[in-house]
Amino acid sequence: MRTSSVGSVFGILRAATIGAAIALAVGSAALAEDTVKIGVLLIDSGPLAGLKDTQVKAVNLAIEQINAAGGAAGKKLEATFISYPGTPDTAVDGATRAVQKDGAMFITGMDTSAVTPALQAKLPTLKAIMLEVMANADGLTGKNCTPNYFRVNANDSMIMGTFREFLKDLGIKKWDIIAVDYAAGRDSADKFKALVTSQGGTIGKTLFSPNGTPDFGAKISELGADPAEGLFVTIFGSDAINLAKQQHQFGLFKKYKMVLGNSFVIPQTLPAQGETVLGVYQNIGFVAGFPGAQAEAFVKAYKEKYNGELPPYTSADQYAAIQLIAAGLQKANSTDINAVRAALSGLKTETVLGDVEIRAGDHQTARRMAISQIVMGPEGKPTYQIKKIEPGADIIAPVDPACKM
Repeated sequence: MRTSSVGSVFGILRAATIGAAIALAVGSAALAEDTVKIGVLLIDSGPLAGLKDTQVKAVNLAIEQINAAGGAAGKKLEATFISYPGTPDTAVDGATRAVQKDGAMFITGMDTSAVTPALQAKLPTLKAIMLEVMANADGLTGKNCTPNYFRVNANDSMIMGTFREFLKDLGIKKWDIIAVDYAAGRDSADKFKALVTSQGGTIGKTLFSPNGTPDFGAKISELGADPAEGLFVTIFGSDAINLAKQQHQFGLFKKYKMVLGNSFVIPQTLPAQGETVLGVYQNIGFVAGFPGAQAEAFVKAYKEKYNGELPPYTSADQYAAIQLIAAGLQKANSTDINAVRAALSGLKTETVLGDVEIRAGDHQTARRMAISQIVMGPEGKPTYQIKKIEPGADIIAPVDPACKM
């Protein structure tokens, strides 16, 4: 990330001759022409703020490695980090600032399914391309799809496809649900209900909790009074930590044969959740131990660069987004937005996530997903044990006919 000092710039200008100033301007213009700017949105408040640091790390590592290998289409990549509080208007302001002030061609980073539609609507005006790494709602690459929007992470239907294949032979027929009370949580709950019903099961309680809930006591009591066989949990970030710790005091999870998490136990929250989530099954797009040379190299490089830290799946998705930007530039051999958009549409390539395809029909990336269980690791700390990996082609739903590019 580029930084500057206003005081030092003024000092240089005062000391510089007119000729030197002109030379500096020409040199800066040449540098800009050789650089592709990527605007990275980062949420800095609320339950998702804890993910910010690992997103920055993933972006920096990806750009460092791509530039060391020669860049893309003869250009170096450069990140412009923009922090915002996680609301649609501030996301649009941040993206606009990245494009108009810093010259970004691409937008990526942290957002939610409630924020993304506002960004999608702004992309044509900004003449920018967005590579999504967080928002899951199907409609973003379904009925609300737009030409300049591409999604690297799995959508809700792909997540449910992973659950479908995993659950079909387990024999757990009655489920309770607790989910966050906004678009992602309600969409996830509706799709899980449909999945359970399609497999001959039923739903008991369905509870929704506002984003930023500090006390889950009432929800825990309601679930524990008459638990079903399984519990499906779609609670995120700091809320997930609160729920895990508070339920442990009452032994809620132990009352179920299975607890299945959807973005509930992620690497950024697991250290704080600790033993309170042992036994929980979690869908996850990437963990250390995933097969493939790029996956293994990514884990090794991340650990070496960041003092032994293991990369979370969100970092792998973010790293892959930078890889795909570079691949689109390379395939187009151009920085023209229309050319890069065409190159990304239908792109098939190998990434840290494995072999992926960005479907031309809706710009949703087909990529593998897995179910892992939280177990006690050899170092005495909870960790992920991969139970099943599902190929992207087996879990992605057909292109929504309502998607009109």
